[in-house]
Amino acid sequence: MKMKVRIFVISPDSGITPEELTITIESTSFKGVVKETCFGAMVEGDDAEVEELTEFIRSKFEYSVFSKERGYPIGDKRICRAERGGGPRTGLYQIQYEAELLPLISAALKELKIKPGNSVRSKKVIIHPLNSLILADLIERKGHIPLTAMSVIGKLVRDPSIDSPTRNITPEDAIRGLRYLSVEMPSGIRGRLGAFRELIEEAEAAIICNYDISFGCGGCHHTDSLIYIVKSKGIPYLKISLPRNVEEAKDFITKIEEFLGKVGDQQW
Repeated sequence: MKMKVRIFVISPDSGITPEELTITIESTSFKGVVKETCFGAMVEGDDAEVEELTEFIRSKFEYSVFSKERGYPIGDKRICRAERGGGPRTGLYQIQYEAELLPLISAALKELKIKPGNSVRSKKVIIHPLNSLILADLIERKGHIPLTAMSVIGKLVRDPSIDSPTRNITPEDAIRGLRYLSVEMPSGIRGRLGAFRELIEEAEAAIICNYDISFGCGGCHHTDSLIYIVKSKGIPYLKISLPRNVEEAKDFITKIEEFLGKVGDQQW
């Protein structure tokens, strides 16, 4: 059985509580694990069941709840605060940063009357930052597949041959990275690109957003290498800026919608 973990983040201005969201999930036929969080909820279970639940949540809370895949399983001791002696969980700062922008995205979606779709034109779209909740969610709402760091991490952390994913890279990752960078580059950078090789090779389009602050794999200065490699593939890409007000958010979403529409219709 292929397992998947998802996080659901509530827009802070929605009036919906994590408890309400969790109760809604538990009232469905979903058979997996459900955990309430400060930002909303997390679920873990069979891939198909998790995706079915995601469609239901998006249809019920159209403009209020946003979702992306999560790499680590729920309760994984490798990122447990108790096991690590305290501190924030992996990915907390990125979610905290993006959650502050969700009211703008929510208001823009509502004004534009854009509802979650169920398109069959599934194209694979790589994003920057690779761990962006907003970009991953908007791409899925259009019916396409976001290529994210979380999907790669999800595979690595379930690989029993890796002692401490994803904090250590394997020699194989560093070797695969030679496809993109010279041997003089630090092994950590080559290893990162080697780990993300699958995303780079599968990408049919790209959305690149200039987040003021990026965390995790998106926070490294050498992420520019990934952007350059993606652009060099010759695939269509959209470069866009984060919105700071509702009008900018409407423009932000409209550009993404038009870009993904053209990608889906192969109008390039």
